[in-house]
Amino acid sequence: MDTNPEAKVILQHEQRRVESKSRWQKICLITGWFTAFMFFIITITLVGRQQKRNNIPSNTATVDTTVPVSPIVLTTNEPSSSPSPEPTISPTMTNMPSSNPTRSASPSSIPSVSYPPTSYPSAFPSAAPFTLFTYGESLYTDPNLGIQISDGLTAKLIARSKSRVTFANGGRSSSVYHMYMDGAGVTTLPDGGYVYVSNSEDDNGKAGVHGLYFNKDGEITDYKILLSGTTWNCGGGLSPWNTWVSCEEQDGGQCWQVEPDPNKPNHNAPQVTLLGGNGGNYESVAVDNTYTDKPVFFTTEDNSSGELRRFEADGNGWDALHVGGQTTYLQFLDGNRFQWTTSLSAGRNSAARYYPNLEGIAYHNSTLYFVSKVTKRLYILNLTDKTYTSERTGSSWVGQGAFNSQPDQIIGNDMDKRKFIYFTEDGGKGPGVHVRDRQGRYYTMVRGVPGGRYSGDETVGIAFSPDRKKFYFGFQDAGVLIEVTRNDGQVFN
Repeated sequence: MDTNPEAKVILQHEQRRVESKSRWQKICLITGWFTAFMFFIITITLVGRQQKRNNIPSNTATVDTTVPVSPIVLTTNEPSSSPSPEPTISPTMTNMPSSNPTRSASPSSIPSVSYPPTSYPSAFPSAAPFTLFTYGESLYTDPNLGIQISDGLTAKLIARSKSRVTFANGGRSSSVYHMYMDGAGVTTLPDGGYVYVSNSEDDNGKAGVHGLYFNKDGEITDYKILLSGTTWNCGGGLSPWNTWVSCEEQDGGQCWQVEPDPNKPNHNAPQVTLLGGNGGNYESVAVDNTYTDKPVFFTTEDNSSGELRRFEADGNGWDALHVGGQTTYLQFLDGNRFQWTTSLSAGRNSAARYYPNLEGIAYHNSTLYFVSKVTKRLYILNLTDKTYTSERTGSSWVGQGAFNSQPDQIIGNDMDKRKFIYFTEDGGKGPGVHVRDRQGRYYTMVRGVPGGRYSGDETVGIAFSPDRKKFYFGFQDAGVLIEVTRNDGQVFN
């Protein structure tokens, strides 16, 4: 029997220390396993929520998630990016303009859309520094509008054909919103408001131009007719003096100047310009205002041999489009070079050979951009050294969506920094609005659900509010005009 009390105390103390250490190790082990288990559960939950958010409802078409890693291979009926003196195979074309859409007494059935507009998902603008928005990384479906739109954007219906427009004060327009909306632009007003100016591509003198008026807060306050009695008003363009030029796409059609500002003397006096010469199937207009006393206007024509026209005005302001000026025509040469010629026949031959049936056009910083719906190509002209390049629209794709049908209207945005070009699309199972960045990569901003209510329709009327926080577009046959904003409240790229 151990009779040493001091040794006994030391032994008991050591036993308690060992037991305490063992208990602590067990606690640490249990805590570690519990933490790992909770991390696993949270991870699974978050992944499930993200997958649920990205899933397309079962009653809609599945989003195309294929991301090509190389440009689309062109078929042999597409001209090369550097046309040779004798193209391998010329695009199929006729001696007549492309067929105009068949117009029935009423448009195709209007989609079932909740009104007032939806705001799905909710948006909470912030005052955070500007963040570059990336389109098309993921598309979500808005079932009310029948569209698939880039995550981070919200869309709402603001007008539809054959229905009166609802104003911010609760009132309604005296006339219904026009049918067959097409090209559009935004002009500013002195009080900070603006006008969404929209063409009507109706037939037999039933077309024209209409203005949707907004206050400085982006709220709708009025709707009125600005031009009537014309036919097939397709595209157009803005002038440096804040007017709208509307182009008729019919044999003998003309380009009309329209003044949206009610306080200007020409507000109720639209006038034929000199841009269209003796008439044609005109589409769109862009302007180079580098020299303000000699602005240069470029006009496209939707015809198998429709020349691209260049009009150098003799002044600035309303009268500059009605008096004086000189017209020349684009002519492509060997070696990806071009010139401006006074020969109309040379301009038409060049168009028939290289760029038939032109549509949208845009200008920025000595560079001219335009598209042909027959070749499905974007042409880029360097106006300084008179050389050009071209590419298949949608050839270098990023993210979800696709751009396989005919390119139509185009506009530029944030061109000084990032050179974003926005395109509308004519036809296909899910026509959309697509974006090209300065590296030549294409993205889908928004499109109709493939195979849905907008199948075979065309997107039209792309334009930005003056502060670039609102984007407008529509579907022509369905007759719906939609407003898009960023959820973070920032400006568009």
